[in-house]
Amino acid sequence: MTNKTKQYLKENFDSKLYMNQHYIKDEKAIIPIYITNIDDIYISYDEQKQVLRPELISYIEDIAYYVPYDISIVLEFSGYSFKEKEKVRLMENITNQFGMKTHDMEVELNYNAKKAIKLFVVGSIVLAISFMIRTLQYTNYVSEILSIIGTFSIWEFVNTIWFERKEKRVNKLNAGQLSVCTVTFQEEEKNESEIKN
Repeated sequence: MTNKTKQYLKENFDSKLYMNQHYIKDEKAIIPIYITNIDDIYISYDEQKQVLRPELISYIEDIAYYVPYDISIVLEFSGYSFKEKEKVRLMENITNQFGMKTHDMEVELNYNAKKAIKLFVVGSIVLAISFMIRTLQYTNYVSEILSIIGTFSIWEFVNTIWFERKEKRVNKLNAGQLSVCTVTFQEEEKNESEIKN
Protein backbone atom coordinates (compact mmCIF):
# COMPACT_ATOMS: atom_id res chain seq x y z
CA MET A 1 0.00 0.00 0.00
CA THR A 2 2.82 2.43 0.91
CA ASN A 3 4.68 1.70 -2.34
CA LYS A 4 1.50 2.31 -4.34
CA THR A 5 0.90 5.58 -2.50
CA LYS A 6 4.46 6.73 -3.22
CA GLN A 7 4.01 5.77 -6.87
CA TYR A 8 0.78 7.79 -7.10
CA LEU A 9 2.46 10.81 -5.50
CA LYS A 10 5.36 10.61 -7.99
CA GLU A 11 3.01 10.50 -10.98
CA ASN A 12 3.07 13.72 -12.96
CA PHE A 13 1.40 14.99 -16.10
CA ASP A 14 2.83 17.58 -18.46
CA SER A 15 -0.23 19.78 -19.01
CA LYS A 16 1.83 22.31 -21.01
CA LEU A 17 2.86 19.64 -23.52
CA TYR A 18 -0.71 18.34 -23.71
CA MET A 19 -2.08 21.85 -24.38
CA ASN A 20 0.60 22.49 -27.03
CA GLN A 21 -0.22 19.21 -28.80
CA HIS A 22 -4.01 19.53 -28.74
CA TYR A 23 -5.09 23.17 -28.44
CA ILE A 24 -2.31 25.73 -28.99
CA LYS A 25 -1.58 26.74 -32.58
CA ASP A 26 0.33 29.84 -33.69
CA GLU A 27 0.46 31.15 -30.10
CA LYS A 28 -3.33 30.95 -29.78
CA ALA A 29 -5.39 28.44 -27.82
CA ILE A 30 -8.08 27.10 -30.15
CA ILE A 31 -11.03 25.59 -28.30
CA PRO A 32 -13.14 23.66 -30.84
CA ILE A 33 -16.90 23.72 -30.28
CA TYR A 34 -18.96 21.47 -32.52
CA ILE A 35 -22.71 22.06 -32.61
CA THR A 36 -25.47 20.85 -34.93
CA ASN A 37 -28.12 23.38 -33.92
CA ILE A 38 -28.26 26.88 -32.42
CA ASP A 39 -30.18 25.35 -29.49
CA ASP A 40 -27.00 23.47 -28.51
CA ILE A 41 -25.58 26.83 -27.36
CA TYR A 42 -28.41 28.43 -25.37
CA ILE A 43 -30.49 27.14 -22.47
CA SER A 44 -33.87 25.85 -23.63
CA TYR A 45 -36.12 28.33 -21.77
CA ASP A 46 -34.24 31.40 -23.06
CA GLU A 47 -36.31 32.63 -26.01
CA GLN A 48 -34.08 35.66 -26.59
CA LYS A 49 -30.97 33.45 -26.89
CA GLN A 50 -28.81 35.32 -24.39
CA VAL A 51 -27.83 32.76 -21.74
CA LEU A 52 -25.31 30.10 -22.72
CA ARG A 53 -25.78 26.49 -21.62
CA PRO A 54 -23.94 25.62 -18.39
CA GLU A 55 -22.47 22.55 -20.13
CA LEU A 56 -20.94 24.78 -22.82
CA ILE A 57 -19.57 27.21 -20.22
CA SER A 58 -18.06 24.32 -18.22
CA TYR A 59 -16.49 22.81 -21.34
CA ILE A 60 -14.87 26.13 -22.30
CA GLU A 61 -13.69 26.87 -18.73
CA ASP A 62 -12.27 23.36 -18.23
CA ILE A 63 -9.97 23.75 -21.24
CA ALA A 64 -9.24 27.46 -20.73
CA TYR A 65 -8.12 26.79 -17.13
CA TYR A 66 -4.84 25.31 -18.44
CA VAL A 67 -4.18 28.01 -21.05
CA PRO A 68 -1.33 30.36 -20.01
CA TYR A 69 -2.41 33.98 -19.56
CA ASP A 70 -0.03 35.25 -22.25
CA ILE A 71 -1.88 33.21 -24.89
CA SER A 72 -5.16 34.47 -26.32
CA ILE A 73 -8.13 32.12 -26.55
CA VAL A 74 -10.11 31.44 -29.72
CA LEU A 75 -13.50 29.72 -29.58
CA GLU A 76 -13.90 27.97 -32.91
CA PHE A 77 -17.50 27.01 -33.70
CA SER A 78 -18.22 24.43 -36.39
CA GLY A 79 -20.96 22.05 -37.54
CA TYR A 80 -23.68 24.68 -37.93
CA SER A 81 -24.06 27.42 -40.52
CA PHE A 82 -24.61 30.61 -38.51
CA LYS A 83 -26.59 33.55 -39.87
CA GLU A 84 -24.88 36.91 -39.52
CA LYS A 85 -27.23 38.03 -36.70
CA GLU A 86 -26.60 34.79 -34.82
CA LYS A 87 -22.84 35.33 -35.04
CA VAL A 88 -23.05 38.88 -33.69
CA ARG A 89 -25.40 37.81 -30.89
CA LEU A 90 -23.20 34.87 -29.93
CA MET A 91 -20.04 37.01 -29.77
CA GLU A 92 -21.87 39.58 -27.60
CA ASN A 93 -23.30 36.90 -25.32
CA ILE A 94 -19.91 35.25 -24.76
CA THR A 95 -18.33 38.63 -23.93
CA ASN A 96 -21.24 39.54 -21.64
CA GLN A 97 -21.43 36.21 -19.82
CA PHE A 98 -17.72 35.97 -19.06
CA GLY A 99 -17.64 39.72 -18.40
CA MET A 100 -20.32 39.23 -15.72
CA LYS A 101 -18.21 36.45 -14.18
CA THR A 102 -15.23 38.83 -14.10
CA HIS A 103 -17.40 41.44 -12.37
CA ASP A 104 -18.68 38.85 -9.87
CA MET A 105 -15.10 37.87 -9.02
CA GLU A 106 -14.22 41.55 -8.46
CA VAL A 107 -17.18 41.90 -6.08
CA GLU A 108 -16.11 38.72 -4.27
CA LEU A 109 -12.52 39.99 -3.98
CA ASN A 110 -13.79 43.25 -2.41
CA TYR A 111 -15.98 41.28 0.01
CA ASN A 112 -13.03 39.00 0.76
CA ALA A 113 -10.82 41.99 1.65
CA LYS A 114 -13.48 43.45 4.00
CA LYS A 115 -14.04 40.05 5.63
CA ALA A 116 -10.29 39.62 6.18
CA ILE A 117 -9.97 43.07 7.81
CA LYS A 118 -12.92 42.36 10.14
CA LEU A 119 -11.49 38.98 11.16
CA PHE A 120 -8.08 40.51 11.86
CA VAL A 121 -9.50 43.38 13.93
CA VAL A 122 -11.86 41.12 15.93
CA GLY A 123 -9.13 38.51 16.47
CA SER A 124 -6.59 41.11 17.61
CA ILE A 125 -9.04 42.80 20.02
CA VAL A 126 -10.21 39.49 21.51
CA LEU A 127 -6.60 38.28 21.97
CA ALA A 128 -5.64 41.60 23.57
CA ILE A 129 -8.59 41.33 26.02
CA SER A 130 -7.61 37.71 26.72
CA PHE A 131 -4.06 38.73 27.69
CA MET A 132 -5.27 41.73 29.76
CA ILE A 133 -7.75 39.78 31.90
CA ARG A 134 -5.40 36.82 32.39
CA THR A 135 -3.79 38.59 35.36
CA LEU A 136 -7.13 39.15 37.09
CA GLN A 137 -8.45 36.66 39.65
CA TYR A 138 -10.98 33.99 38.59
CA THR A 139 -10.69 34.84 34.88
CA ASN A 140 -8.42 32.07 33.63
CA TYR A 141 -11.33 30.13 32.12
CA VAL A 142 -12.73 33.22 30.33
CA SER A 143 -9.24 34.19 29.21
CA GLU A 144 -8.68 30.75 27.65
CA ILE A 145 -12.02 30.91 25.79
CA LEU A 146 -11.20 34.40 24.47
CA SER A 147 -7.73 33.21 23.48
CA ILE A 148 -9.25 30.36 21.46
CA ILE A 149 -11.76 32.71 19.77
CA GLY A 150 -9.02 35.26 18.98
CA THR A 151 -6.66 32.62 17.60
CA PHE A 152 -9.45 31.15 15.48
CA SER A 153 -10.26 34.63 14.07
CA ILE A 154 -6.61 35.25 13.19
CA TRP A 155 -6.38 31.83 11.52
CA GLU A 156 -9.57 32.59 9.52
CA PHE A 157 -7.98 35.93 8.53
CA VAL A 158 -4.91 34.11 7.17
CA ASN A 159 -7.10 31.56 5.36
CA THR A 160 -9.27 34.31 3.85
CA ILE A 161 -6.47 36.62 2.74
CA TRP A 162 -4.11 33.89 1.55
CA PHE A 163 -5.98 30.84 0.27
CA GLU A 164 -9.49 32.13 -0.60
CA ARG A 165 -8.20 35.34 -2.18
CA LYS A 166 -5.66 33.49 -4.31
CA GLU A 167 -8.38 31.19 -5.67
CA LYS A 168 -10.70 34.13 -6.41
CA ARG A 169 -7.90 36.01 -8.22
CA VAL A 170 -7.24 32.96 -10.41
CA ASN A 171 -10.98 32.70 -11.17
CA LYS A 172 -11.08 36.40 -12.07
CA LEU A 173 -8.06 36.07 -14.38
CA ASN A 174 -9.63 33.04 -16.09
CA ALA A 175 -12.97 34.81 -16.58
CA GLY A 176 -11.19 37.96 -17.81
CA GLN A 177 -9.16 35.94 -20.30
CA LEU A 178 -12.37 34.40 -21.67
CA SER A 179 -14.27 37.71 -21.75
CA VAL A 180 -11.79 39.04 -24.34
CA CYS A 181 -11.54 35.81 -26.34
CA THR A 182 -11.99 35.70 -30.12
CA VAL A 183 -14.92 33.80 -31.65
CA THR A 184 -14.50 32.25 -35.09
CA PHE A 185 -16.80 30.20 -37.30
CA GLN A 186 -15.25 27.40 -39.31
CA GLU A 187 -17.68 27.61 -42.21
CA GLU A 188 -16.36 31.13 -42.94
CA GLU A 189 -12.89 29.74 -43.59
CA LYS A 190 -14.34 27.11 -45.94
CA ASN A 191 -16.25 29.74 -47.87
CA GLU A 192 -13.14 31.93 -48.17
CA SER A 193 -11.08 29.04 -49.49
CA GLU A 194 -13.82 28.21 -52.03
CA ILE A 195 -13.87 31.84 -53.22
CA LYS A 196 -10.06 31.84 -53.67
CA ASN A 197 -10.24 28.63 -55.73
